Amino acid sequence: MKTLLYKSCFLFLLFPFLFLSCEKPAPQLPTKPQEETLHTVRFKLKGFSTSITPLASPHSLSLSRLSSHGAPSLVSAMPLEPSPQEQYVYFWSFNEENLLPDIAINTSSASISFQAADTSPGFTAGYGLSPYPAGRSLSLKGLQSLVITMPLTGVSEISKLAFDVGSSGTGPKNFSLYFSTDNGNSYTLLSADNQFANTKDNARNSYEFNLSDLRTIIQAQRLTIKIEPFEGERGDANDFDPNRGTFKLDNFRLSGIYNQDRPEESTDNISKIHYFIFNADDHLLALQGSTTFNPSDEGVDLSFKLSSGSYYAFITSNVSKAELLLPQVLTTASDLYLSNHFSNHDAHIFGAHIPHLEVNSNTQIDVSLKRYFSQVKFEFTDEEDLAHVRKISIHSEHAPLVYTPFSTSPSSVEDEATNIVFYPLFNSDHKSLSFNQFIGDVSNPVELGYIVNVYDEDDTLLRTFTVSSSIKNNVQLLFKGKLLVDADKQNQFQIEWNQAWDDNRTETF
Repeated sequence: MKTLLYKSCFLFLLFPFLFLSCEKPAPQLPTKPQEETLHTVRFKLKGFSTSITPLASPHSLSLSRLSSHGAPSLVSAMPLEPSPQEQYVYFWSFNEENLLPDIAINTSSASISFQAADTSPGFTAGYGLSPYPAGRSLSLKGLQSLVITMPLTGVSEISKLAFDVGSSGTGPKNFSLYFSTDNGNSYTLLSADNQFANTKDNARNSYEFNLSDLRTIIQAQRLTIKIEPFEGERGDANDFDPNRGTFKLDNFRLSGIYNQDRPEESTDNISKIHYFIFNADDHLLALQGSTTFNPSDEGVDLSFKLSSGSYYAFITSNVSKAELLLPQVLTTASDLYLSNHFSNHDAHIFGAHIPHLEVNSNTQIDVSLKRYFSQVKFEFTDEEDLAHVRKISIHSEHAPLVYTPFSTSPSSVEDEATNIVFYPLFNSDHKSLSFNQFIGDVSNPVELGYIVNVYDEDDTLLRTFTVSSSIKNNVQLLFKGKLLVDADKQNQFQIEWNQAWDDNRTETF
């Protein structure tokens, strides 16, 4: 009996433990993974310019296809038919109150830009000239310089340039006129003194310039005209006010023969921005990409998304006819390099570092880009005629320049296109040529060397010589000296470089 009682008590005490040991914990419901929060990062890029002159001031504006209100104009230029007869190859009447040409062989690349106190173009009563009525004219307040660019593909002969100008009582009464055949890299004076014959307020003054003897223009792909007004003789006009006086332009026209006997100019230029974002802790690539942009824009917005964290970045822009040389596989920041084919000699390459980028919310950063190239120019001082020089080849004697933004270890690239060939048409006013040399953003000057071969119209080698210098990026380097000398004479080139780009330098070799 006692044994049975003990067993009953033991089972009674054991029962709760058995119940507890048999009860399994309820399984946890699967939790939905939280999505990583992404923030919008916007870079407002500025500072890059395709001009080789110093960066434009805040009062500079470039307009090519904008109406007076900044919207694209729907007015098209008059179709131009090829003809063996002389005709207007370009004509601006400004009657539609925009900066589009009324007649043009290339409307997409023709452009007007200006630097003035007032960055908005104005339009006022114009001067009539057949086939267009008086209509309107372009009026610019506080004008410092006016640049008009006209592609010449298909033009076999240029005869004359003509236009009408006037000014307000306090405006300029004289101007200097220049032309360029290398996209504005250098200008040649066409006429220094063009005093107004009629100095009354907004009175008409007509000008015509003979261009038929300037053979170098026909060889060029583009003709760029620059007008620089100045005070001049006032006559009965008021005192000159360079900031408030207005300059008036109308019926701007270029005459010549358009017969399409030259191949069409390539329009497949590259205008691209590349960006690379790296993690600040391990330097691994977090994001990379590229986008196209309009080089004529004064600023470009670049947006992308990143998760919260610390980063740093590199951005580069390329306006040229060829892609940049970049690594095909990129893992860490030290893998990044940048280079350019030497033959891609018109390339305008800019870049910028963003050393610290903290992302914990939507972020906007202003980024100023720097020139990663320098301009190399040859100016020949020969007194004799150089018309028989028909070809000049320039070979890069130095190794291809490679820029590594985040590494001190040297990188190398293969570049078989190390030669540039020019076909100049020299005359007494034009004995120069130039090209852009990619360098990167460097602290110390890099060594540059070039082999120059000069040929005549029969492709006979006239002379070979070498030049060299040490420069940084954002420099204008000038080699100045005689192109042709007797073999037994010592030829001294003077070398100058200007950086205002940032510095000046002269050396001989």
